[in-house]
Amino acid sequence: MSSEYSAFNSSTVLSNFPKQVLCLEYIGDRLYIGLGDGGLMLLAASSAATSNSWQVVKAHKAFGPKHVSQLQAIRQATLLLSLSEDGVNLFTIPQLKLTCQASRTRYASRFAWSEDKALLCVAVKRKIIQFHYDGREFVELKEYSAPDTPHALHWCGDAICIGLKNNYQLMQSSSGVMNEVAPTGKATQACITEVSKSEFLISQDTTSLFLGGNGKLSKRPGITWSDTPVAVTFSKPYAVRSTHRLSDHGLVQSLPIAGTHVLTACQSTGCIFVAATGSDGIHQLTPVPFHEQARALADLNQFAEALTLLTYAEAPQSEADRRLEDEINLRYGHHLFGKGDYDEGLAQMGMSSSSNPVTLLHLFPSLASPSLLQSVSHLLPGAKLPRVAEPSGEAYVQAVTTLLPYLLSHRSRLAAFTASQPATTKPATSTTTTQAASIAATTTPTQLATASQTSTGDRAWHGGDAPAAAAAAAASEPGQRAPEADAAGALSTSYSSGVEEGEEVPGSPVHSRPHEFLAGLQPEQRHRLAVLVDTAILKAMLAMDDTGALLRFVQRSNDIDLREGEAALKTRGRYSELVALYQHRGQHEAALELLHILTSSPQDLPVPPSGAAAELRDLTGVWAAVRYLVAVGGTQTGLVKRHAGWILTVDPEAGLEMFTEMQPALPPDSVLPILAGHAPSLCATYLESAISQGSVSAQEYDTYLAHMYLQSLLEQPESQKQQHTDSSGQEAAHLGTPAAAEPPDADAKLKRLLRSSRFIDAERLLKVIPHNSLLEVQALLHKHLGDHKEALRLIYLEVLRNYQLAEEYCDGLYEEGRKADRNGAHRLPASLQAKLQGVGGQEAGAPVGSGSDMYLLLIEALLEQRDTDDGVHAAKDAGSYAGLSLEWQRVAQLLGRKYDRIDAVQALPLLPLQMPLRLLVPFLEGSVQLVVEQARNAAVVRSLRRSENLQIREDLTKCKQRSVLVTAERACLLCHRRIANTVFVAYPDGPLAHYSCHKKQAGSGQL
Repeated sequence: MSSEYSAFNSSTVLSNFPKQVLCLEYIGDRLYIGLGDGGLMLLAASSAATSNSWQVVKAHKAFGPKHVSQLQAIRQATLLLSLSEDGVNLFTIPQLKLTCQASRTRYASRFAWSEDKALLCVAVKRKIIQFHYDGREFVELKEYSAPDTPHALHWCGDAICIGLKNNYQLMQSSSGVMNEVAPTGKATQACITEVSKSEFLISQDTTSLFLGGNGKLSKRPGITWSDTPVAVTFSKPYAVRSTHRLSDHGLVQSLPIAGTHVLTACQSTGCIFVAATGSDGIHQLTPVPFHEQARALADLNQFAEALTLLTYAEAPQSEADRRLEDEINLRYGHHLFGKGDYDEGLAQMGMSSSSNPVTLLHLFPSLASPSLLQSVSHLLPGAKLPRVAEPSGEAYVQAVTTLLPYLLSHRSRLAAFTASQPATTKPATSTTTTQAASIAATTTPTQLATASQTSTGDRAWHGGDAPAAAAAAAASEPGQRAPEADAAGALSTSYSSGVEEGEEVPGSPVHSRPHEFLAGLQPEQRHRLAVLVDTAILKAMLAMDDTGALLRFVQRSNDIDLREGEAALKTRGRYSELVALYQHRGQHEAALELLHILTSSPQDLPVPPSGAAAELRDLTGVWAAVRYLVAVGGTQTGLVKRHAGWILTVDPEAGLEMFTEMQPALPPDSVLPILAGHAPSLCATYLESAISQGSVSAQEYDTYLAHMYLQSLLEQPESQKQQHTDSSGQEAAHLGTPAAAEPPDADAKLKRLLRSSRFIDAERLLKVIPHNSLLEVQALLHKHLGDHKEALRLIYLEVLRNYQLAEEYCDGLYEEGRKADRNGAHRLPASLQAKLQGVGGQEAGAPVGSGSDMYLLLIEALLEQRDTDDGVHAAKDAGSYAGLSLEWQRVAQLLGRKYDRIDAVQALPLLPLQMPLRLLVPFLEGSVQLVVEQARNAAVVRSLRRSENLQIREDLTKCKQRSVLVTAERACLLCHRRIANTVFVAYPDGPLAHYSCHKKQAGSGQL
């Protein structure tokens, strides 16, 4: 590895040591050295603070016969296992007093100790012997055969991993069954190194493989060395091996200690002791602190390894380590961003707790103007960050697409924090406008779209979908299909929205601590940050493909800088979005002026419309202005008056819909002058809609509406007015349902209004109509005045000469009378009604007398219209109907059809004496039958009433015969006190109650 980075610092423990070292064991603060001549040396570091030397504390020349090849401390470093030629011996620490010896272990090659089970496994030639230590001695348990002499031995759970010359075997301690794990390959000898209690390293050729606690090779990639290792040890997080030659491979530290063949590691301190032959002696490798290693790796641009090392730091992590980790994350993110890995780069920056929108936007000068960045420059981290050039072209679009979810996540965090603060701490300039209404009627429907972050690997923080910048274009033009919904997601809410405190955006790629960062900002600083973020989001969406998300974003509450947002949108020709931004900021005049230009002369714009605004070329953009004014409401009366003119000129129907849909609605006194000046023909239509919706009073405007219909009819050419007069004889009296093929004209609407409204000022309207014009309308107005005789005689019979309409007129009045009778209306006699009319008047449109009186008036009018000469001739030829006058025939036919509605006693005196009796036969027969039937029905009713009366009398008699026995024990049903001599009430089912109690209970409604 480069000399700038070191994982361990090497120091000499013993130099020029001539004896052969076979094993090392660091126990407590002492280093135990097993020698090839059977001796044992104990070394201890010097106590001087400035000294780094070691001293020999004790030496045993004949600790074991011939050699001491293995040492291991057990039982919490209170006992020492030693392997020499005479077998495995157990000594006390630190006295090194022999306590016991494992029998039959002479000439053993290796041993393995299990601390949990207190089991000792010893390899003696080709045998594996198991012992149990009971606290005093080793008790032999089992003996198994091995295929070869073991060179390495280690407990692996309940099994024993045995390193032989050619392979590694796993032997079950309970049965002795052996299974091959892996071959040793070209390794000179087997080597088994413990990494943890559940993981081991075994050497195979030039690779160290990971072996799990279950005895199976792990899927974890092994460690590849430059050549075959001689010995391997582990000091978290490093594997250290000894080899015959140095390596020049990547991130590998090589120490030139010749003849290394013995390694041991102290897991408590991380130190490694190395024994070498010759003059090199014994060395100590002391680990460099992790934060120093991480900083050195970061300087070499090895950021991933640096961050991994920091995870091994002692918990809890110090503040300095946290700052270092944040700095490395930021530097790593900048490094990846500069290499074009925008996704991973921004993700690394997002992992830093010091990351904020300013840090991210520092990479995108085009998204944040210097003026906006200058106002929040104090939020940049103190660490010196590398300069990275902003991407361009397709790379810029890719980078901005990756950035957008992070900006949205920061926006949501800022919204959550702002919503959790008291209202008094919010800046006065903060946007509090409610969500703007949709004004995208100028566009065709666009589908929802997302700007989501792509996958960045198996990062633990990337658990869900990245925040999506998704929104739909607003309501489409009438007749267009609705926008299709995509289940991707939606834009974040505004800064003033009700986001719960600490709420996390699902799948947020930013896992910093926002409240720690935002709590240190003043309200005005948070507002400037919000302006920066929202303006950057707008510019980022402009750089991406148009999916409707930008339009939806600007329609919601936001803090976009108006000057920069306006300039950016105009540069791209995104005028629909600019209108929405104007609307949100209350710049209604500018928004409507822009819509006017888009509608009338889009070619005059400096930049051709694009995006949603481009579709205005084929659509009537006036609908956008209509929806805009509808959303603003009737509070902006001046604004509506200034822009309603060009809207009505371009599309009168759109202008009419604007006035009818506006909430709150403008008063008719303001709307009617506007319509009269630009679209007079729509005044009546507007009033119709307003009255039907209930926004104006029918009592106030029915007469006004009728006057409009009259003016429209009177302004028509004489030929059309004559047509209305002639066609009146062909129409039904009740024109409630117009023909389906054609909409009702003014004449039909006027007649329908006169028939249905109770608030018509008939006298005022009659003064407008010429004497011989619109005769049926005049008849309906006379009806409102209650002058039915005039309507029948002068209009229907004399002028129109339409008998059918006259009869239907009477039918309508008769049905109204019957309806009033069914509703319980009380009808006064005609003489009394006439007197009341003379005193206080009568409600317009109320009929005089009963419904049958109308038929009597019709008969009188018909008889008065009879031609005298025709009547004389008819009298001479009374034997045939052909000789009778037309009026007599109509009277006879009317009496025959309406015999059940006309009182014969009143009708017969009106008939002329010359009228043949045979004409009246149908009427008289029907009247007689009706009277007989009524008499029969009356008799039946009388009998039923009499029977009912008799039944009631019988019930009354029974009630009078009832006797009630009152004893001293009878109590009141309600108060439960005795009745005694008080006035009482007897209920039908037998109980009694005081009269006063009954009265109280009945008054409270409980009885």
